[in-house]
Amino acid sequence: VAADDGDVDEKMASILDELQVWRERNVSSPYEAWDADRKNEFDRWIENYVATLYPDADASTVDKEATRKSLLSERPVDTDKTKEFWTRVRTETEAEVFLRDYRTAAKEQLQLLNDASTSLTEEEKTTQSDLEAILSVPFDTQLEKLVKMGTLRPLLDEYAPSADRKSFFEKYSPIFLEGLEMEHLVPDPEGPIGLDDVGSELREQFSREWTPGGAVADGKEPRFAIRMVPYGTDEFGSTRANRARELYRLWNEHKANRARFEEALFKRGHLGLEENGVRIKKRKDKKGKK
Repeated sequence: VAADDGDVDEKMASILDELQVWRERNVSSPYEAWDADRKNEFDRWIENYVATLYPDADASTVDKEATRKSLLSERPVDTDKTKEFWTRVRTETEAEVFLRDYRTAAKEQLQLLNDASTSLTEEEKTTQSDLEAILSVPFDTQLEKLVKMGTLRPLLDEYAPSADRKSFFEKYSPIFLEGLEMEHLVPDPEGPIGLDDVGSELREQFSREWTPGGAVADGKEPRFAIRMVPYGTDEFGSTRANRARELYRLWNEHKANRARFEEALFKRGHLGLEENGVRIKKRKDKKGKK
């Protein structure tokens, strides 16, 4: 698994470097001004980008316009400087040292610009204004922001290793999910979901609790329904809710296994697809298509 993560990170680093080139082009000349050939080249690159992020997805069906707007909305970054920045704000101590060094350099640069204020170019005036704004923010406020950024690096740093991002979500998932309503498969005598719908795992589990004509639920076959329960609430943390989440997990596994089975049949030509409720046959590849 570690080797696979390493391969993915290497591919991502390469394609992110290419993304910075496209962003540079967009800064120098907006996408709308590109000729047809360059736009088509970028569209093909987007497919490669999506295929790298999601190897199992069909990159040709991606919403290229929405993806383009998202990718080109950011300014290009200097890869080396970006990596250096993130390595210097991993802890509060490192962030404090980095910030003191940065503010010292900013003050020196601003002083030089102020000394030559009568002969500044428009670009230098913009830099002067930016430095004044940066230095006007209290040190403690900036340090607090940097520490938070260091914590959120897996979300903010495009070059962050996939293993770090996965570990981050596993560690902080309760915070992200707090108050979020989540679907649960819960017992409901009038529910639309019966034993035949929940798969063999749940049928086996409930066979120990219910038999036709038995005492449980007046001998009626157990039925279920989907309910929304907010994460982190008392109801969510109850024994009943914990059991419901386990039931829903098994329910999802059943649906996923069935989907994989149908996909395998489709690939073998034994199953068509439905489009707007109409069954369609699998399209055959054209001869000579690579």
